Amino acid sequence: MNDDKPILAARGLDKKFGPVHAVKDVDLDVRVGEILGLVGENGAGKSTLLSMLSGTLRPDAGTINLNGTETEFDSYHQSTLNGVFRVFQHQALVPNITVAENVFLAQEKQFTKFGLLDHKRMVAETRKVFEDFGVELDPKATLSSLSFAERQVVEIVRCLAQARLLGVEHPVILLDEPTSALTRGQIDFFFDFVNRIRNRSAQVFVSHRLEEIVALCDRLVVLKDGAVVAENSAPRELDESKIHSMMVGREISMYARTHVKRDHGEKALELANFTSSTFHDVSFEIEKGEVIGVAGVVGSGKSHLGRAIFELGEGCSGTILINGEVPRNTGPRAGIRSSVGYVPTERHREGIVMSLSVAENLSLPFIGAAIGGNVVDTRKEYREAKSAIEKLKIKTPSARTLIRNLSGGNQQKVILSRWLALESKLLVLDNPTNGVDVGAKGEIYEIIDQLAASGVSVLLISDDLPELLMMSDRVFVMKDGTIKSEHHVNAEKELSEVDLVSEMV
Repeated sequence: MNDDKPILAARGLDKKFGPVHAVKDVDLDVRVGEILGLVGENGAGKSTLLSMLSGTLRPDAGTINLNGTETEFDSYHQSTLNGVFRVFQHQALVPNITVAENVFLAQEKQFTKFGLLDHKRMVAETRKVFEDFGVELDPKATLSSLSFAERQVVEIVRCLAQARLLGVEHPVILLDEPTSALTRGQIDFFFDFVNRIRNRSAQVFVSHRLEEIVALCDRLVVLKDGAVVAENSAPRELDESKIHSMMVGREISMYARTHVKRDHGEKALELANFTSSTFHDVSFEIEKGEVIGVAGVVGSGKSHLGRAIFELGEGCSGTILINGEVPRNTGPRAGIRSSVGYVPTERHREGIVMSLSVAENLSLPFIGAAIGGNVVDTRKEYREAKSAIEKLKIKTPSARTLIRNLSGGNQQKVILSRWLALESKLLVLDNPTNGVDVGAKGEIYEIIDQLAASGVSVLLISDDLPELLMMSDRVFVMKDGTIKSEHHVNAEKELSEVDLVSEMV
């Protein structure tokens, strides 16, 4: 800790959206030299709080003090001019321009002379910042050529570089779920950089991965229903179950195995020498009611395999059988018509349409695959959505609420509910609990269990190894585009994360 005096202090922050009281009388202190952990279930108010601190939302009540002076930010641009930056979960970068241009995005006026942008100076300034912070990236490289973890580092360097350009000595950096799409190796790389800049900044770190909170943060603030319900000055001394209980108000046994395979006998999926440009010679079977887990690092081919199965082998060679039959057609429409459901890893890009309602999102597969005619029965659409809301306990004011207003966990449950409504017999789930809180995770696990018990087959692709070990009957490890090993998960033969990791890398 460099200074016990907070650089950023919020007092009595309050925000309502109609009847929803999103943030309730929140006090928060952020200090230079520390990383403050902010946790809470989806819908607890974390994103709303960060939006008020960074100028994208104005509080209904309360004050924000920066360097001891009361401040009002009318926009995110104004907050950055004062040294408060936000690193978003879904990167706010431009992929088709250079790294240097991204580092100084929105500050081009500082590099313009006689109406012309001085690219050479921008690259030189970026290189200076990179050398200062030990970043080994090429400022001239196109951003899209970098890995996701490297792009996250560029996001943080941008905060530091722009703060320096604006004469801000210690920027406040709000890290909003920055690791949700990173692998374990990438997280280590990212954390190393965050720790290197610790004494030059004040950081607020939001994550659903509680092991990261314990490992990285100096203090912890817990939000529940918009209010601060707990604070802790020594989070490294806590275990994850204690933080779970603070978040949800009850004890949670997150990774206690409850799934038991029912023997349905018949095969839902059969693959033989299944091959594409990203995986090869994949052969396995899934029985009805069986949960098959797939582990592997990014680039192992596991996500491409999942999508290819949903699309019934479009563009692939080898054999794929659904319920013992060769599909007549391929592609996502054919997959839906063959009762195959798919939950993609990036729900905001591929899973939902943010401008549509809950009911409209739920009915997308019906429309996309032209099931049930060409005219949408809005009454049926609403009934199906209302039923799904009740069955899956989706927290939403109504079926007509825009899905963008739901928390991440509830958005994910809407995606799952569409396949339940279609009575899909094979589900391909790619990181289905990515970016959702511990309570929503438990509910999604219960849904998967119930589906498997009813005879639905599940291919569970996940970077969360405890999740795979808890939910799967068998786990396949993929490496370099092929299946490296198969493990039966049962009480007699205990399988550990270490066993899986040793074969993944």
